[in-house]
Amino acid sequence: MSANSPETGPEPYVSKIDRRTALAWIGVVGAATAVGAGVVVYGPKMGGERITRGYGTDPKLTKPKKAPWSRIMIQGQLQTAAILADFILPATATAPSASSLGVPDFIDEWVSAPYPAQVKDMPIIMNGLNTLGGKVLKASAADRAAALAALPASADPATQAFWKKFRHLTIGAYYTTEAGFKDIGYIGNVARASDPGPSAEVKAILERELQKLGL
Repeated sequence: MSANSPETGPEPYVSKIDRRTALAWIGVVGAATAVGAGVVVYGPKMGGERITRGYGTDPKLTKPKKAPWSRIMIQGQLQTAAILADFILPATATAPSASSLGVPDFIDEWVSAPYPAQVKDMPIIMNGLNTLGGKVLKASAADRAAALAALPASADPATQAFWKKFRHLTIGAYYTTEAGFKDIGYIGNVARASDPGPSAEVKAILERELQKLGL
């Protein structure tokens, strides 16, 4: 059972991955939307201070603890992200929960990055986490479970946008990890000692289709 399941209640989230790993994760999941250097974004006020997130070049992944921007999520938002991530992908008998793999750190890196796609997603995710946090962080197990279960069916456009985006990022991040690959049975580029060829079932289907074509 997940440490952040509705039944057991939330446990304090502790960061699981370093900046280098999180930045690489961003590159994998957001390869289609991440763009080049030179973007400067002046972010919203967080805790009374306006965050300036600018950079001159893309991060150098050879320096694990270095990144040209700071992460913006506070502990309550990380905690809420962990609860929701584990609601989407809880631990099973064969696979770890999303939070145990560091998905909240990935979400934090995603909303903090100054690339256009991430800047667009940031208010959707941050506002959603703030709203959801008020419903789950100090709630009873029953109320927390009800709040989480209500998300997919919500008629509120903002809630729906948040749910779809957060779910997409959580699943996308999870299934780019080694544990995610293992969970779906993906073994990667592994050499085989022999090639048994297509099965009898496949050969029968192929034969029927060829006959339809008169071949």
